[in-house]
Amino acid sequence: GNAKNNSENEVKIKKIHISNTNNNPQESKQIKAMLASYRAIRTFWSIFFKTHNVKVNMIWERFDNHHIGVADAIKDVGGISVYWPLSFDSHRLISCNSDVDVAFCFSQYSADLEKQTNSKSSYNIITGYPRDYSGPLLKKEAKKLRDKLRANGAKKIVFVIDENSLDDSRWHTGHELQRENYSYILDKVLEVPWLGVIFKPKRAIDLRRRLGPVADLLGKAEKTGRCFVYESSGRHTTIAPPILAGLSADICIHGHLSAGTAALECALEGLPTLLIDREGVPYSKLYDLPGGKVIFKDWPSAIEATLEHFNTPEGITGFGDWSSIIDDFDPFRDGKAAYRMGTYLQWLIEGFENNLDREVIMANAAKRYKKQWGEDKVITS
Repeated sequence: GNAKNNSENEVKIKKIHISNTNNNPQESKQIKAMLASYRAIRTFWSIFFKTHNVKVNMIWERFDNHHIGVADAIKDVGGISVYWPLSFDSHRLISCNSDVDVAFCFSQYSADLEKQTNSKSSYNIITGYPRDYSGPLLKKEAKKLRDKLRANGAKKIVFVIDENSLDDSRWHTGHELQRENYSYILDKVLEVPWLGVIFKPKRAIDLRRRLGPVADLLGKAEKTGRCFVYESSGRHTTIAPPILAGLSADICIHGHLSAGTAALECALEGLPTLLIDREGVPYSKLYDLPGGKVIFKDWPSAIEATLEHFNTPEGITGFGDWSSIIDDFDPFRDGKAAYRMGTYLQWLIEGFENNLDREVIMANAAKRYKKQWGEDKVITS
């Protein structure tokens, strides 16, 4: 709609000016363009929120500056912006910087990381891992796949998690690195008659193309009946949650330490989970986990250790075990993180229904949460 004719929904927005434009014309030109873009985003969303009477706006996509204009827009109409953490960050990343009123966090560690990344929020609310309810719901379906692979001779099953790849390996893990996630273990499955493997690619739509020559190897392994790939896809990524595949397996292996959400999901369920740090992420919190039992440098050493573990009557003690630091990632582990998050949002909405001011609503919700879940679960800036 045309914002001009929409005068009853107009929102007063303070204009931001930059000084000293003459010192560096090139730089000030860029800053002016950014400000214009920010102003356009903020104006559009403030009118949108006002028109539709939106008072709570929740985002998960914070990897660019767009969300900052949107967060300011909800504030312009007296509302509250909320961040919902979709993925686990194990180290400081400037690209994960956010500016919101309320940020949900998995743990105290996640909240500390937000501060180090210079993210801004008035309240950090520790909820635990939001998808931790899914394990019990998926056990039955996971057993079906496990039984199917076992019927074809797989006595032990490995679940392999990959992180997608782009054609240009400068901006993401390239196809070469991803092919390794498949080739080493597929060779082993073809060589060891009692070994099974389940793959859950992050993005399956173009998996076979990205695998190149390794796609033939995958086809061969699938013919044994001891190899399964979750391929049904949503708009961007595969539908199956990592935990579904994890519950069918004896060991989960995440081929990347730089992105550990899927591995964390399995570890929180108590499944033995390995990480392979091929990119080299020395500052990761995950490096607190034991080397040689959880963390490996490459696929061959991880597979060798896994086979040794399988061939040891009681298994290698502490193999794939995250219990030493699991509290740092989720202090609750009770399957109720999504419930805590949903309840918090409900309290915010109820506050608006009672015509309270946004600051009062946020303070009340924080107070209620502290009372129910503990003083240390709310961090105010």
